[in-house]
Order: sequence, then structure tokens, then C-alpha cells
Amino acid sequence: MISYEEALIRIAQALSPAAATLTPTADALGKVTGQAVHSGMDVPDFDNTAMDGIAIRAADMASASVDSPVQVPVVGTVAAGERPGLVLAPQTAVEIMTGAPLPAGADAVIPIERITITETGPGQRQAAATAAPTAGANVRRAGEDFHRGDLLLPPGTQLTPEAVMNLSAGGVDAVDVHPVPRAAVITTGRELARVGSPSGTGMIRDSNGPYLAAALPMLGAQLAAQASASDELASIVAAVREAMTQASIIITTGGVSAGRFDCVPAAVRELGGEILFHKVAIRPGKPVLFARLPGDCWLFGLPGNPVAVAVGLRFFVAPALRALRGLAPEQLLAARTTQPIGKRAGLRFFGKANAQLSDSGQLQVSLLPGQESFRIRPLLRANCWAVVTEGLEQVPAGGVIQVAPLYPTSFLQPMPS
Repeated sequence: MISYEEALIRIAQALSPAAATLTPTADALGKVTGQAVHSGMDVPDFDNTAMDGIAIRAADMASASVDSPVQVPVVGTVAAGERPGLVLAPQTAVEIMTGAPLPAGADAVIPIERITITETGPGQRQAAATAAPTAGANVRRAGEDFHRGDLLLPPGTQLTPEAVMNLSAGGVDAVDVHPVPRAAVITTGRELARVGSPSGTGMIRDSNGPYLAAALPMLGAQLAAQASASDELASIVAAVREAMTQASIIITTGGVSAGRFDCVPAAVRELGGEILFHKVAIRPGKPVLFARLPGDCWLFGLPGNPVAVAVGLRFFVAPALRALRGLAPEQLLAARTTQPIGKRAGLRFFGKANAQLSDSGQLQVSLLPGQESFRIRPLLRANCWAVVTEGLEQVPAGGVIQVAPLYPTSFLQPMPS
């Protein structure tokens, strides 16, 4: 049996992301950059106006006031989408619309709400301003947001909607991103029922398979296959062999303890795989297994109890998916407990919990009732996991422990294929 930290080291040493490929920015949401991304243009790309009004030379309007408006002829109109090139002569104004290019020579825009435009003759107009603008007023300068060549995203950045906004504005139509890992789920056990309500039959409804299928896309994987197997070695071998043709990471549930029907370790060996660890000093989920299979495929064998499955997914599979996607390891938060916590000193404990800010703004965490690994209802109330590290047997109320959100990212967007 190894420590949790040693298990994470072995996962990190074994896994690396697949080569990044050039992908249209519009299709890259949720994926991770393989290299630095720089802007392809200035943003804004040209001087333009922030609002409707008139473009003027600020010096021409310096004496404007409510009592003494300054009037200038309006010699043209510039709409958004027109090519830059208009030149503004002194002592004149140009009507301008939001986003339109600023005429050369103009250095300020007076909002339409602060001017009066009147017809002075056929095809002739005049604008009167009652306030003196400052140079640069209501003008967006070229490159004011960012310049061509500026770093927008470093390597290892997950593309969020706001990242897509910046790349699109900066003329980056395609970006190198790592492919999304493909995952397969296999639940084992002859006692599992997939449909119906098998009361009084000795069967148990399978909740692990639906849970993993729902959660994996939120953790950065594409669900490629979902299957079940009985407790027999041949059935598990056949299911894993089929999954190896469809996915790079396989998650099994059940069959990893020491019982007569726990055949997942034997299945790994029969398939020519190598077990990198089996049994970790944690609770719940101690029998967790991690193995390398032929063909650059990886297998996590999780215990069958539902909460052990949730812990295995959150604290073993999720770090593996981060490594496969090119993301840095997750950093957990610190919080003070609201009640004493006791556990075995040699095990790392993962507890269903709820975290909230105190009146003073400090993060606090409370364990929920029902910590047994068969009790799943508390997960409906949980918003985090309380993590108590090895070496601690008692944590007093007010003691500091780690907390992990139920999922390792707030960007809960199902992954694209």
C-alpha cells in the first residue's frame, strides 16, 4: 500500500498529453492550449469612437459652454464598417456612429446627447456644443486593449468563453490544443441491475455507471463507451479488451478487493498490462488500482461502493485527466472545520462536506452526516470534499484542513469531441 501523494506522483510520471493539433477557435472551447497564443492584430485595430456623436478637434471646442455654445459645420458622416481614410479639417465636425473609424485630425468625440444639430440650408448642417471636450474623450485608440504579438494565453490554458472572445478579437482563427481524452466506463458485478426496480431479487441498481458517464465529460473527457461485465475473469477481460479499442482511459468499478470474485487485477495481467499501484492509504476507496495497458491505454480500477467511486474519480481519475489534457496539477483550498474530525492516523480521509464563508469572510467546512461509503444522499447537499491528510488522528474544531470542490473546475461544460 502506498500513500496518496506517491500515487499522484506515479500518475504524473506515467501520463502526458497527446500532441496538440490546430483547431478552429470556435471548436476549441474547453480544450487546453499546447503552446503560447499571441494576438494576430491590434485590438482595437484602428482609432474609433465609443459612442454616437460628432468627431472634432478638441482645441476647436475649448471655449464651449452652456452660455456660449461653439458651432461648427458638419461636413460628413462616418458609419461603423466604413474604411478609415476621412480627414477632418480644422473648425469642422463629422457625424460619427459607435465603432466607426475616427477621421484623421480628430482627437475627440462629443456624444450626441451633448450637441444640437440643425439644418442650415440644402445639404448643410451645423452642430452646437455646450461643453468643452478633452482630447481623447470617447475615443478608443488602436491597440488600447492589446497589441499585435501580445501574449493572450500561455501553454496549458483551458479555453473559456472569454478566452474565445479574446482570440476571436485578436484575429486568432485557429489554435493548437490537445485532444480531449476518450474514456470508457465498465461496471462489474453480477448483482447489478441496469433498469427497473429490482426489489426483493437480490439485485442492486447500478448507480456507478450512470454517475461516471455523467461526470466524466465535466472533468474534461469524452465518454466513448459504457459497458458492464460479470464477476468472471473472462467477462472482464472481454469488456476491457473492447474498451481498449475505443478509449485511452478506462474506469472500472468493483472487482479490485481481495475476494474470490475480484478479478480486475488478474484481467490487467492477462491483457499484458502493468499494475502501477494497487491499494492506497485512503478512506474510502483504499483498493483503488492504476495500470498501464498495451496500446498507450490506462486503467483505473475503482472499488464498487458508490462513494469510493466518487472519491476515486475525483482524486485519481481527475488528476490523470488533467495530465492527459495538459493542465497543471490542481491546488486545493484551506478551510477551518466547524466540528472535530477523527480518523485513522495512517489514512488520508475524503469526507462529504459543505463549505461556506463565515461572517468574517473565512472559508469554513462542515462534514455532513452519513459518511459511510454506501450513503450517496449526502452528496446532494455537498459542495466539496473535506480532505484530512495522513498523520492526523484528531482535528479539533477550528483546525485547518484542505477542501476540494466536488469537481475540479468551475467551468462545468461538457467536453466537445
